[in-house]
Amino acid sequence: METLKNWVRDYWGIALVAIGVCGFMWWQGRSGAAMAPIEASSSVVISTSQTSSISATSSTAKAGYVHIKGAVVHPGLYPVDGTTRWDAVVKAAGGLTAAADISGVNLAAIANDQESLLIPVKGETPSPAASGVTAAPNASGQSALINLNTATEAELQTLSGIGPKKAADIIAFRETNGGFKSIEQLKEVSGIGDKTYEQLAPFVTVGP
Repeated sequence: METLKNWVRDYWGIALVAIGVCGFMWWQGRSGAAMAPIEASSSVVISTSQTSSISATSSTAKAGYVHIKGAVVHPGLYPVDGTTRWDAVVKAAGGLTAAADISGVNLAAIANDQESLLIPVKGETPSPAASGVTAAPNASGQSALINLNTATEAELQTLSGIGPKKAADIIAFRETNGGFKSIEQLKEVSGIGDKTYEQLAPFVTVGP
């Protein structure tokens, strides 16, 4: 018994250290187990954030209206929803005419608000607009208008229903009359009636 007392007296410090080490290891094990679910949850949040970012930038086309011109049955304005392709716009316009030449036109492209597309006629030398979609935005973000007082024949032919002859007639009218004072004067040009004027009016100007 005396021997046991002497051992406790000599080694009690070592025993306390051993107990402390065991307690610290037990506490560390409990803390690690508690933290594991938090780390997993953080990983899920990051993954969700990245997915949302990709989804937000996956679509850039805007819904609105586009203008189909040239060799289609019913040229004019048609609505698009941001995923509509030009092929669908052509079909909505009654389809292509027998004279249409789409060899240089990309109908698989997505139609965007305020864009226009000219479907050229076979045998004609297409203007630059005939090769694809044009939007020609001005400073206000809207599509540029054709100026009746300065446009060339090629520029006038980008308008729906205006071929080489009507383009020449428009230029002849402005030269004879000292320019257009208003877009309504288009109806005074040979071959341009009320229906054609209504199609042209949103896309022309007489401004400087």
